Amino acid sequence: HTLFDRLLNSNPDDSEEERIKMHQLCNTVVMTSQGVPFLHAGVELLRTKNGEENSYKSSDEINRIDWTRKTKYKANFDFYRSLVQLRKNHPAFRLPTTAMINQHLKFLPMPAPQLVGYQLTEHANGDSWKTIMVLFNGGTKAQAFDLPAGAWTIVVRGDEINETGITTLRTGQAQIPARSALILKQD
Repeated sequence: HTLFDRLLNSNPDDSEEERIKMHQLCNTVVMTSQGVPFLHAGVELLRTKNGEENSYKSSDEINRIDWTRKTKYKANFDFYRSLVQLRKNHPAFRLPTTAMINQHLKFLPMPAPQLVGYQLTEHANGDSWKTIMVLFNGGTKAQAFDLPAGAWTIVVRGDEINETGITTLRTGQAQIPARSALILKQD
């Protein structure tokens, strides 16, 4: 299955909007993880193979990329373009050695089981951002997270990506939207 088809099969009662959030969260995890990311062709178009699980022997009608979906899902296409650019612009997401990963990547204690969070610290791999905090919420409700001290600039919130900053939080808590990521930076 394509990711879009798998999410439809596993979440048939959810709206398409909710499945798109899950789709974006899945690949935000991929694009902010260490190692070589792999995105399936057409993922930015929410590619479907009409539910066909193993399309090896299927027709071109099933296996082709339907380019009309680029117009239909333009916001999703733009999100993926910005996500790829974020990874390209920040070498902290591409640490080349285990030693660097051990030195710069720190997992965070999280207040709920559906949350995962980590920090990339000390201008990892020469990154312009001193610290990057990556928070994922796989749950169906927004979750609060207590921020470490200092000013944190949100650069990714759900389907919004802005490397110059969406907003800055000075203290307190950050809200991680349901089924999405929150990425913050300190310069």
